Amino acid sequence: MALHERFSDRARHAMALANLEAGKLNHNYLSPAHLMLGLIAEGECVATETLRMLRVDLDAVRDEVRALMETGDSKGSVGRRANTKELNEVMNLAIQEARRFGHRYVGTEHLILGVLSSAESIPARVLRKQGIDLAKLRDKTLAVLRSEIEASHDLAHSRHGDFEWVHQQELAKAFRSPKFWHTMILAVDSANRMGAGEVEPQHLLLALLRDTSNGVAGLLNDKGITIEWLHARLGSAI
Repeated sequence: MALHERFSDRARHAMALANLEAGKLNHNYLSPAHLMLGLIAEGECVATETLRMLRVDLDAVRDEVRALMETGDSKGSVGRRANTKELNEVMNLAIQEARRFGHRYVGTEHLILGVLSSAESIPARVLRKQGIDLAKLRDKTLAVLRSEIEASHDLAHSRHGDFEWVHQQELAKAFRSPKFWHTMILAVDSANRMGAGEVEPQHLLLALLRDTSNGVAGLLNDKGITIEWLHARLGSAI
């Protein structure tokens, strides 16, 4: 599997924004500094949320990183720019961070750790000036991924929600479960019976109610949520 295919959607978006930042500076290459600008431009990913929780002034970081980069002479260049040796090192460090977390994907949280691990890069130097070291950032990142969402850092109101960390390893647990697939088959069957073009939440609820062997149907019935109740709420569609 190619490295790019292991990126989360937010990480891919940050890389695309890094490419745009390079274009603004007339650069025909991608460096760790461009990646830092891309992550900040992405705005509401795990990486930037974690930095905000550490009281990092992202506007100041962006301005200082830009100030330390010279404008290039490649105006008008289009397409994806080649990674510098330094950025490839950051990518490798990000992969190592993902493996350290036990993740099978590379997200923005791993990219920012890779940036800071590249000690002499422009963004690493700028972040250190704001009091951020690798151990502190790694600990806060783990706390964000493991904790329940608190009102003080409500990721639920971010564009990515609190789900960027859900990756292949977690999804595989569901895909190995016969009970999961039985419920999904019932949901698809329910959608087909109702003439729906795709499976929606009400089809999943109907699947749970139809499967009396899973124990969930009984719990829902005890609360008055039955197939008949759902029929009344959704009308003749069922």
